[in-house]
Amino acid sequence: MAKITLIMPAYNAEAWLAESIRSVLEQSFRDFTLLAVDDGSTDQTPAILDALAAEDPRVRPIHAVNGGPAKARNLALEQLDADTEYVMFLDSDDHLLPDALEYALQGAAQGAELTIFGFTIEELGGGTRDYWEPAALLDRETLGAALGQLYKANLLNQVWGKLFAARLLRENTVRFPDYRWGEDRLFVFTCLEHCERVCVLPECKYRYVMHEGDSLITRYYDKKFAVCLETDGRMQELCRRFGVKDDADMRYMFLKSVFSCLTTLFSPTCPLRYGEKRDEVRRILSNGQLQKRSRRAAGGLPTRVLAWVLRTGNVTLTMFCFRLLAWLGKAAPGLFMKIKHRK
Repeated sequence: MAKITLIMPAYNAEAWLAESIRSVLEQSFRDFTLLAVDDGSTDQTPAILDALAAEDPRVRPIHAVNGGPAKARNLALEQLDADTEYVMFLDSDDHLLPDALEYALQGAAQGAELTIFGFTIEELGGGTRDYWEPAALLDRETLGAALGQLYKANLLNQVWGKLFAARLLRENTVRFPDYRWGEDRLFVFTCLEHCERVCVLPECKYRYVMHEGDSLITRYYDKKFAVCLETDGRMQELCRRFGVKDDADMRYMFLKSVFSCLTTLFSPTCPLRYGEKRDEVRRILSNGQLQKRSRRAAGGLPTRVLAWVLRTGNVTLTMFCFRLLAWLGKAAPGLFMKIKHRK
């Protein structure tokens, strides 16, 4: 029997933490440890973790000073048991279907060092949206042909919904960069660099749950554009490594990340004054990598129009368009989600 360690960072998650952990404890596969990192919470999160640990010894709380999810996950990775064979990540407000671990191990049984399975977003209005790709077993010769579609299908952006071989993480000292956005996909990209075999499983066994008060627009983060550039650079390197000739899907995903970066300037979480926002937009538009990658934009009319706006270098036009997009996220969330998660 394989031994799995699940890693869950938790910050002020008292409202949903117990339910999330119950979805782990009720797994059909039983041989696991849950490392739940209390990331300096100020609510009842620490007490809930300690109470659940008292009920089930497979729950192991780690109490840490607040440092963000990347540091919390890295802390847990440093504390893996020596007999851990596989690692899975889970957010503290999401759920695993009861057979998720058992299902993911089907990929491990085929020799995969990384198994990717489908996930479902539970939207605020009660609807659901599934993300998955057909079953495939990919080696270093065939991964390149599938890389763009996996990326465009939003299956490489998150660290959850995946099973990682612990040996892969140990031997290559894979850790999360200390960012507050985009660190998941950089972690996944690092794993892909070292993988000999990747398994894709189609069924959606992970439930990403949106909550009241959640915004469809991510929070403002002052390093977000720098992370966009780093992520795109890393993806271009993966394309070279795996012989990808046409990287249209990768350019599309890069542009989507830049669109997100610009939209967050008009989020209530952005502290910048109007003049500072103009300066930031001007800095982004003048970037050579962005101007080069925005040519021949793929992904449909909305993407091509916004890419053209970026290529104009016009700060006022760009601010108008992305302020409008931010407004759309509030006024028509269903349409915004459709645009945001378009494949």
